[in-house]
Amino acid sequence: MHLLAIETSGPRGGIALLDDSAGPTLVDEVSLADDLRHARDLFVAIQGACRRAGWQPRDIDLVAVSIGPGSFTGVRIAVTLAKFVAWDTGAKVVAVPSLRALAENAPADCPRVATLLDAKRAGLFASIFERQGETLAEVFGPALIEPADLARRLARPALILGRGTAKARAALAGFDLAPADLWDARPSAVARLGWSMHQRGEYADPLRLEPVYLRRPEAEEIWQRRHGAGSDG
Repeated sequence: MHLLAIETSGPRGGIALLDDSAGPTLVDEVSLADDLRHARDLFVAIQGACRRAGWQPRDIDLVAVSIGPGSFTGVRIAVTLAKFVAWDTGAKVVAVPSLRALAENAPADCPRVATLLDAKRAGLFASIFERQGETLAEVFGPALIEPADLARRLARPALILGRGTAKARAALAGFDLAPADLWDARPSAVARLGWSMHQRGEYADPLRLEPVYLRRPEAEEIWQRRHGAGSDG
């Protein structure tokens, strides 16, 4: 089984390839420039990785796509690309929650993890995970939440991961804040989680697949403020 993973929920996009013919093995991982916003850059990265791996694009059997929450544009590009690959190759699709992929950056012995992204205009996109055996189970989220509210929900000890840390630093000062090099979800984590979902048969319908936004795009919110909820024009 040849798996393509796509992760664009944060400022830095990337892709990974995984082959499970002899057990799940990461074949390649490519991180792209910050503020990726163009599907063509992802296509070029996928083509290059497939060439290095000796794959043809039609060899892809499964696409694992990070579906948000996160960058509105980035997640939309990833989901659209996953749909195109599925349509073009017949590959199956699994939808990996972006905050769960980010939680993979936590050490294996960490009992509790909060993953958070800056929701820009206000608040955070956040989830809380607790370790249950060898797995991390989501016990809260994904949600749009203020830093102080998240701090009240979060028990100690907990590791804080993600680019929302900068906004939440004051409210979460009593918790363990991960270094900045652990703030971005990795395509390889999306690949591993996607492979596990494949093992459990947790496939998404490409025709119905939608990003997880948690709120409307900024343009829609601005229009709503200008025209009002009851406006007919």
